[in-house]
Amino acid sequence: MVYVVALSTLGWTLAGFALTMLAPAFVAFGYAETDQAWVFLVSAGVTLFAGGALVAATRGISRRPNQREAFALAVLVWLVLPFFGALPLYYIGVTPTATDAYFEAMSGLTTTGATVLTELEVVERSVLVWRALLQWLGGLGTLMLTVVLLSFYSVGAMKLFRSAMPRGERHDLRVQLAQSLQAIWWIYLALTSACALSLFLAGIGIFESICLAMSTLSTGGFSVREGSLASMTSPAVEAVLVVFMMVGAVNFTFHWALFHARGWRVYVSDPEVRYFIAIALAGSAALAVTLLAAGHSGTFELIRTGLFNAVSMMTTTGFHNGEPTSWPLFATLLLTVLALIGGCTGSTTGGLKLLRLSLLIKLVARELNRLAHPSAVRRIVYAGQTADESPLIGILTFFCTYAVALGFIGVMLSFFGLEFHHAFTAGAAALSNTGPLAVLAVGGEGGYDALAAGAKWTLCMAMLLGRLEVFALLAFLAGAFRRV
Repeated sequence: MVYVVALSTLGWTLAGFALTMLAPAFVAFGYAETDQAWVFLVSAGVTLFAGGALVAATRGISRRPNQREAFALAVLVWLVLPFFGALPLYYIGVTPTATDAYFEAMSGLTTTGATVLTELEVVERSVLVWRALLQWLGGLGTLMLTVVLLSFYSVGAMKLFRSAMPRGERHDLRVQLAQSLQAIWWIYLALTSACALSLFLAGIGIFESICLAMSTLSTGGFSVREGSLASMTSPAVEAVLVVFMMVGAVNFTFHWALFHARGWRVYVSDPEVRYFIAIALAGSAALAVTLLAAGHSGTFELIRTGLFNAVSMMTTTGFHNGEPTSWPLFATLLLTVLALIGGCTGSTTGGLKLLRLSLLIKLVARELNRLAHPSAVRRIVYAGQTADESPLIGILTFFCTYAVALGFIGVMLSFFGLEFHHAFTAGAAALSNTGPLAVLAVGGEGGYDALAAGAKWTLCMAMLLGRLEVFALLAFLAGAFRRV
């Protein structure tokens, strides 16, 4: 059977996904949202039935997964799960159309954070929990995608990816997935719990603390309040969020190493972490200076606003405070660039990632040096490893493909009524999985809920492309991977 391993694993994934729907169902019963609770329970039953059918259909057919099936699994998970995740949203009635429901679920599972919902303060508590849980699960899936799948097949620059925990290279893909999930999930849960507790101690209610913590560690960006965090004026809350957004943007295998008593040196010795901190601080300073030049006052407020928003966008979380729609154009461009750069490889963030960007800069510098010294032999070294030509070509290909995809998405969105600079920002937000970034562009036009259905499906495609790091989706669609 074609794709038997992918379909079998998808079936087990759907079964586990169905169990997670019990959490919002219990919340609904607790808040006397009885009708919503039954919708979640029925949706869980439908999802469990679909997963069980796939498992039964592939039962007894066992073989090692190949590269084609591995990429098929990644694509199917992020295409199929949003369909089942959208069922409660649609039948509860918080989204008026099936397109809106799928968009919201896709945004959650890809940790994009773009939302079509308005007046979040009156939305059912169970729905708010479900949105946050979708992002949390999407963040965990992203870690599995990067730490196991992309590094297993050395996609792009992943041959140079530094994993601080054993990856079981001698085992096949299924064993690696199981071992990595077992190693990471409890660290992910522990950090989320620490974030929720810190937010609670900073003065936020327990319900909002839990939802916000799940969105923060997954660097997703869904909020339980209208206008993201603009209504929060607590420096303590923002400080907690900045710390845990940065935690979510760092290679999670380093967190595993820290929990296994390897010390802080594992962070300090990694170039990506140093680049990440340096660019985040530089972006914070640049944003603060930009706002100062635009007439904003208050030294502490400028530093606070610059740091929070720059870190939020670079980690592709997308939280924002203040009134970003009134900021100058340069601030919008700066935050867009930070979002496209993204965080570290092996994290829950989107964007280009600093590993690729740093190697791309070194590659460009080498080629410029060759113009003056054609016979010179200059090696590119990253974290003590000499990079051969294969990952360097992969990085250049990735960058070009990413740029073409961004341009194509911008053009497609302009066909559905967006002005081009708005279309470009919205496309960059979706492709970098930083959905709230587009409030700077489309916020004045009503937000994502006001977009045409075609624009929403285009953004869904962009979210999927960004979450699968471009290559995984294109590899699956390529003719070589479609041959049986």
